[in-house]
Amino acid sequence: MSSANLFSTIAKVARRSAADDVRDQLIALIDNGQLKVDERLPSELELARNFGVSRPVVREALVSLQALGLITSQSGRGSFVASRRVRAPLLLGRFSPRHLNEVRSYLEIPAARLAAERRTDEQLGRLAGLLARMEDCDDAEERNKYDAEFHISVAEASGNPILVKLVEDLRKILEEHGRAAAAAPNRRPRAAAEHRKIYDAIVRGEGENAAAAMASHLDAADKSFAQVER
Repeated sequence: MSSANLFSTIAKVARRSAADDVRDQLIALIDNGQLKVDERLPSELELARNFGVSRPVVREALVSLQALGLITSQSGRGSFVASRRVRAPLLLGRFSPRHLNEVRSYLEIPAARLAAERRTDEQLGRLAGLLARMEDCDDAEERNKYDAEFHISVAEASGNPILVKLVEDLRKILEEHGRAAAAAPNRRPRAAAEHRKIYDAIVRGEGENAAAAMASHLDAADKSFAQVER
């Protein structure tokens, strides 16, 4: 795509001076095909001007994209899109998918069980709304946000504010993990069915079934990430 069209797209996105935000906006452009594989990215200076940030911020975002396997840098030529799929054996350089999934299991499986026992009608309504948005949304980035909100809302329905805080913090770390798992072939319909099973068990007040459905979902997400890594 031309630089003019690229910058027009970028201008529609809220500009915030953080490397993570620049990275996420570039990932969205790659994910929706506006930046294609083997296409050269604009220079750091051009990106900095059009994102309204400094060159060091852009450079940090590009390094992150390289770590994810989405772009590659060619000496004297610039940065090029290498893949539309995230490949990240270590998230944030510190946490492996296996370790993250173990922590998720300790937090989110009990949270689902408690949610089935303690949820309110208002909380069920919120979960239903998020489920519908996930199923209807065609934008991978937006679906990932709804996914995070769904899991946080399950924790809220548990009635335990400490669980809510821990799941919220964990979801920030899991942002790349969720994006990578979503990239696995046919993952979207399977994920929708898994979320639906969790929700249905919570609606029926079936604690053990809700816990089992959450465990199954976490296992499937972990396997999807491993599939993308390969």
